[in-house]
Amino acid sequence: MENVYIELVRLIPSLLWFSLTAVILILFYKPIRHELLPKLTGFSFRGVKFSFLEKSIDAAIIELAQKNPKWNVVIPAEAREIAVSRAKKNLGLFEGVHILWVDDEPKACQNERNMFIKLKAEITVAINTEEALEKLSRARYDFIISDMARGEESTAGLTLLKQLQENKDRTPLIFYIGVLNPQKGVPPFCFGITNRPDELLHLSLDILERTKN
Repeated sequence: MENVYIELVRLIPSLLWFSLTAVILILFYKPIRHELLPKLTGFSFRGVKFSFLEKSIDAAIIELAQKNPKWNVVIPAEAREIAVSRAKKNLGLFEGVHILWVDDEPKACQNERNMFIKLKAEITVAINTEEALEKLSRARYDFIISDMARGEESTAGLTLLKQLQENKDRTPLIFYIGVLNPQKGVPPFCFGITNRPDELLHLSLDILERTKN
């Protein structure tokens, strides 16, 4: 019995440190989450390097956010690295973000949606303009990602944009399309237009930096 008491006494300092750490984490959870974790890309222990966060974000952006092969879009390695780096520095911006994704072929952009989901954003899908407007009337979204052509209507996305203007809905809209013609420029009143996943991420961050910072 005496040995048991001795062991318990020896454990007291460890238990106190554990309790103190738990209290600190509870009191300062949000600052730690938003300030420290985005910068913590890895650590070393006895010569072994762990980079759990970095690998997770790399997977979300590089491995998952690949454009559907039918569009034959290639993202340069340097552009990928820039997108990954920016996302790491701004992880906190995505948490709790709600995106309305308008596309009549949702499966075609599943990889891109997975990217945002892994970055802790929430996504609601609408397959046409009517459904999108109905969802916008019932909930608030941080921004909209929309296709342009749906079925036989080659400018369906512009119809949605026009409806938003008529409804005085100021939700930022990004066009994410299959084929981009730079000569046509950016449609008036939309936030941006692209056919590349890395540029889609940049445009999303541009919006969040303006609205959440």
